[in-house]
Amino acid sequence: MANCNSIFHDYNNQIRLSDDKRIELIKVRDNLRLRMNEGYLIVSKTFKTYHKLEFQSQGSFVMDTIIKPLRDDYDLDDGIYFFGSMKKHNRPLPKEFHQWVIQSLDRGHDDVEEILDKDTCVRVKYKSGFHIDLPIYYTENFETPDLADKERGWILSNPIEFIEWFETKIKSGFEKAFLYETRMLAAYEKWSVEIRKQDHQLRRIVRYLKSWGDLRREEMPCGLVMTILAANNYYAHDRDDISLKETLVNIHSALSKHFACERPTTPAGEDLLSTYKHKDVFMNYLSRFIENAKKGLAEPDEKSSCDHWKKSLGDRFSCDSAKSQTKSNGATSGLMIGAATSRPWC
Repeated sequence: MANCNSIFHDYNNQIRLSDDKRIELIKVRDNLRLRMNEGYLIVSKTFKTYHKLEFQSQGSFVMDTIIKPLRDDYDLDDGIYFFGSMKKHNRPLPKEFHQWVIQSLDRGHDDVEEILDKDTCVRVKYKSGFHIDLPIYYTENFETPDLADKERGWILSNPIEFIEWFETKIKSGFEKAFLYETRMLAAYEKWSVEIRKQDHQLRRIVRYLKSWGDLRREEMPCGLVMTILAANNYYAHDRDDISLKETLVNIHSALSKHFACERPTTPAGEDLLSTYKHKDVFMNYLSRFIENAKKGLAEPDEKSSCDHWKKSLGDRFSCDSAKSQTKSNGATSGLMIGAATSRPWC
């Protein structure tokens, strides 16, 4: 059986956010925070309302599951926290907070293409192609923030809890205090460097799924859904090709029984696929991916195996380094045969 583990690691290097791009995004993020602080000082005087502002990076950038998209339209989530003690029924509507953010940022910056007001965030699009999403929160502390959703109102939502949930799956040593407390900045930076060095297999599996989805992005679930599906159905193995195939099988099995993806943190139980309109298309793509994975693992050499994986993962999954490998791998054969008796897709 072919072993494409090294090819998958090369692919991971192709789609993973580079250190140079990470540094670039951090600089842009920090400049945007500075603009927000400066602009809000002016806006707050106009509206005669002032709140202490804090910022918190969240999502795939912190967890290092962010990928280099095909169109180079990187995105980064950076939460803006308005600190105050007003109860929901007394504070301004979410749309007003959105307007404060937009007016604070909309001051003729040459590198910004446009600022979009979305239901759950303000999006700043840059001329260079990427964008930064700014979800807006009102809170008395970092642990119980309300998200300013223009459609649904104020919703208890803590993105740091999601990071903790994911990192617990990996047992990476993440602590919420890394992001809650300024004094923990040095510990957070050390942790961040270490997780990128270790690059746990589950992080790679999430990147593979996101990159697969990036080829068909309009029809595919968002990165958050891909991350939850991968984490809940992860199959650990010494080889990434086997781990990915088995994880795909687990995802298909779970979604066939109940097509849903429940958020594991606040708002707990929310089905992130409840409004998704491409169920049949996604399940069809997923079935094809599993079939290609099965065929790839069954091939006797890397060259022919790689061609099957490439059908699902696209041109960035390069077969240039694939070698002829005709000797059968007993461990892989056993896995394939054993799985065939118990799993419909093996």
